[in-house]
Amino acid sequence: MGSDSEGGSGKSENFENGQNGFAQDEYEEFDQPSDGLIPKGYIKRAKDGNSLQDDKVVIKLRACISCRLILSEEQFYENGCGNCSHLQMDGDRRRMLDCTSANFSGLISVMNPKRSWAAKYNNLSNLIPGCYAITVAGQLPDSGQL
Repeated sequence: MGSDSEGGSGKSENFENGQNGFAQDEYEEFDQPSDGLIPKGYIKRAKDGNSLQDDKVVIKLRACISCRLILSEEQFYENGCGNCSHLQMDGDRRRMLDCTSANFSGLISVMNPKRSWAAKYNNLSNLIPGCYAITVAGQLPDSGQL
């Protein structure tokens, strides 16, 4: 039994009324293009009308095999990797898929790479701020290695 905005007392009604600290505007803005390194996503609606699950946000995250930067598939395609311009991923879907991997584990967020002890420990101190995978499975193609 799903809830709708006119009846029922489900989470979506609470959300639309601005309870729990979230405004409806904030939710709708998620679909708008974002600048910088914030992964973009879209909202996936449940196909089953009888489902009690809420809508889910789907983000196809990938990690650069060379530097481990995590971005969405769309961001790698549009902008390439902010650390690895030599890989020339931007605008080339095949190259982007070859130089990134969806198979990664762990995540570390680095805001100030020069001052962060965690960035130094994970060899990220010379890279741009962002989210990085701890490990990434995959190998760069021969033409992408230094």
